Amino acid sequence: MSNMQLGEDTTTMSMTLNPVNEAAFQKAVQSLETLNRAAVFHPTGTGKSCIAWKVVEAHPQTTFFWLVAGAQRLALRQAELTRYNGGTLPGNVRFCDCEKLAAATPEQWVRLGEQKPGCIVLDCYHELSAVCWAQSVQKLLRMCPQAKVLGLGVPNGAPVCAATQELFADCIVSHMTVAEAMAAGTMPVPSAYAALLWPQEEELATLRARIKNLCMPKGDTSLRVQYEELSWSLRQVENLTVLLPRLLSDTSGHYLVLFESAAYQEKLGTELEQLLRTVDPAVRFYAADHACFADSAAVETFLSDTAPGPKVLLCVNAPGVQQPLEGLAGVILVRQSSLMSTFKQMLCRALVAAGSRSVPVFDLVAQFEGLGNGRTLQRDCTEAMTKAGSKTPGFRQERPMQQTYRLYGKLRREMEARWEVLCQAAADAAVKEGTLELPRSYTIHSGVPVGKWLELQRQVQAGQRPGRLTAEQAAKLEKLGIRWNHRLEAAWEKGFASAQKYRTEHGDLLVPVRYRDKNDFALGEWIVYNRQRYLGGNLTQNRIERLEAIGMVWSTSNDLWEQNYAAATQYYLEHGDLEVPIKYETPSGFGLGVWLGAQRAAHKAGELPQEQLERLDALGMDWTNRNDRKWMSLYDVAAAYYHEHGNLNVPSEYVTPDGVLLGKWVARQRYAYLNPDRSSARVTPERKALLDKLGMVWEKYDPWQERYDLALAYKTEHGDLEIPSVYKTADGVWLGSWVSRQRQTLNSGSSALSSERRKLLRTLFKGERRPSDPAADHGTVREANWERNFRSAARYTRKYKHLLVPASYVDSDGVRLGVWISNLRAARKNRPDSYQVTPAHIKKLNSIGMVWDARDAKWVTAYQQAKAYYKAHGNLHAAANYKSDETGFCLGDWLRRMREWDTTHDPKLTPERRAMLDKIGMEWSE
Repeated sequence: MSNMQLGEDTTTMSMTLNPVNEAAFQKAVQSLETLNRAAVFHPTGTGKSCIAWKVVEAHPQTTFFWLVAGAQRLALRQAELTRYNGGTLPGNVRFCDCEKLAAATPEQWVRLGEQKPGCIVLDCYHELSAVCWAQSVQKLLRMCPQAKVLGLGVPNGAPVCAATQELFADCIVSHMTVAEAMAAGTMPVPSAYAALLWPQEEELATLRARIKNLCMPKGDTSLRVQYEELSWSLRQVENLTVLLPRLLSDTSGHYLVLFESAAYQEKLGTELEQLLRTVDPAVRFYAADHACFADSAAVETFLSDTAPGPKVLLCVNAPGVQQPLEGLAGVILVRQSSLMSTFKQMLCRALVAAGSRSVPVFDLVAQFEGLGNGRTLQRDCTEAMTKAGSKTPGFRQERPMQQTYRLYGKLRREMEARWEVLCQAAADAAVKEGTLELPRSYTIHSGVPVGKWLELQRQVQAGQRPGRLTAEQAAKLEKLGIRWNHRLEAAWEKGFASAQKYRTEHGDLLVPVRYRDKNDFALGEWIVYNRQRYLGGNLTQNRIERLEAIGMVWSTSNDLWEQNYAAATQYYLEHGDLEVPIKYETPSGFGLGVWLGAQRAAHKAGELPQEQLERLDALGMDWTNRNDRKWMSLYDVAAAYYHEHGNLNVPSEYVTPDGVLLGKWVARQRYAYLNPDRSSARVTPERKALLDKLGMVWEKYDPWQERYDLALAYKTEHGDLEIPSVYKTADGVWLGSWVSRQRQTLNSGSSALSSERRKLLRTLFKGERRPSDPAADHGTVREANWERNFRSAARYTRKYKHLLVPASYVDSDGVRLGVWISNLRAARKNRPDSYQVTPAHIKKLNSIGMVWDARDAKWVTAYQQAKAYYKAHGNLHAAANYKSDETGFCLGDWLRRMREWDTTHDPKLTPERRAMLDKIGMEWSE
């Protein structure tokens, strides 16, 4: 498959882990064995992928599917193989790119499932989007429910997709912070760190706008004064051209510049290059030309450059960065946001790129809040190192903006307090007026301009006015019932209108993720976004109610069709087809046979979506009626008989080598055709035409005449009719038994024989000695048959330790022992004077454990089978169609009936029988 890389190496990897990762590996293996899931939460660059490789090494017979999100992380894992396994992917590992997997065809998905992985590795699952989860990971987990799941994540923040968080909620076996990693020595510590606000003017403009948006009373200049003090402090900070050379002192060194995003590099890349040229005109710049450092020609040239002057490699924050570049002299981070999670990720990747060397880090951050990220990390690092017993905890940190950051903190607290006052005023107004849709001029008795302030908040949120609303502040206003109205509200209403139209046209809101409406609106992504907002508790009640009113399904993990399709996939992978009996239920109790019937009905009515049709086609779904499919399969057997014999004159007892009762089937077609009102079978014109091609003879078939002709042929060939009782013709006719019955019927003078048949039989038996002759005692044959059957029964008892024989059982000599035992019970009950059950016979049968009560015998037989199943499996969770041993007894259905008897209080399930089942672990609620 194009979306999967298959391993070819069959050698065993050799991994050595550091103590921290070794402990995590041991816990992961234990959790995988007990819970079938395990997750490791370690920072970027600490070698958590090595833990997964160690799991692979420890299980060479297990097939692993290693899922990565995107080409860059795939390239990173491939580069790791150079260090861990000589560049060769182990034979039991398959790499999968989630993005490409989501675009796989239904046929490719089925081929994937046929490989039956024993373990799935979700690499950096915290980065998986809801779209990626729904389109690749969730489908794979449903298709391979037997697979264990190992998750690799980082502790920088909550996973993007709530479903992944739920998957590993109770099985995180190792959680390590960046500070703890530095204390443990698994993550390098910066030799020095400094953070500077850059660029400054844009952040100052935002700060001025935030103050203005607080609608300060006339004459109150407190915030403005604090701002001016902050601005003056910022101007006193040493110039960047002075600070950079002091921290990054190697004038001919190799430096890495890591931008937060490609867009941010495009915005500030040129300005930064000009700044660095001001510091040292001899600087030379290189740009990574590949997602993975190991494959970048520019990186190779950068590292080999030995000319005087600084060498700077410009790259974007991405997985491919975290590969060692030995010889770096320092790192510059260029950040747009102040998120602690982004800071830690960029710092870790940069330190990994520096290899084993501890290097200085210069942090250029665009927001005041970001200046505190390094301070927080240093505090955590000092605490972790002190706890670990380090004599020199933490790392050296220069604080050129310490005074500025302190003044900003004071100003921020004052602004937040003012904002809270205004928010409370808005809450009071909402209670009083019953709405927040207030005119701009609305004020409360204390003179607070609530209407104006709310309008400013809407403009900031809509991006129409400078300023900043935190997520917590926006959530507070939404809780009060604010309607943003402008761009965001209009965009949501546009999406809702598209969703309404889709619901009208399709009858549901199960929108494919990549679906776009006629106006090119990405409705699929809009639905996923609103699901994520709902699951995160960030969707307003009004929007929840409106979406639910048009049939919104919030939890994609409970998508009924997907779950049912997964059950169908499991059946296909186990049986090779979807020929599921209509009453078949999965071990979990799902009626798969009924569901597939519903899909066929929907397809016939033209109501099955094309995507679902294609996915079922990939499983080999036969859309025709089950009865038609069964009839055609038997017709194919009849056609094979015709091609072999040249006709369709199949004896009624004929059974194919595969066990198909072809003789009875052909006879049933003939009877159904001749007696359409008395047969449940139907011979349609199309079926008749097919049978006519095989030379079907529709006249009434005479099985007596057929057997007579066989007996006559036997006598002609052998010179007598001394036919062994077990003799069976090539067509499956028990000729010896038939001849014996005809002889007895003729000698008894029974009216069951017509005069014509009597005449034919006398001709057939002509020359045989009369019954009055001692040597011709007809009881000799009966006795011989009885003794032969008894010997078979004795063998059965020795083998199975009982004589509870299923009615369909036939031994290796062809003795239909199950039928014979049933006949004996019936004879003793209804015909006690029968030859079959003489006192001598009864005594012999009792000696080998004969059970004369048929119903009790059947129950005890089934109980013995259940007891054996429990001993072998430790439970009684047999599938509904499970058949035990070679007798063909359907144990799964019998267990189902016992539970049904218990539910309906059927008297046949006596207290004694229930107690017997309790002893072998029967669970009645299944």
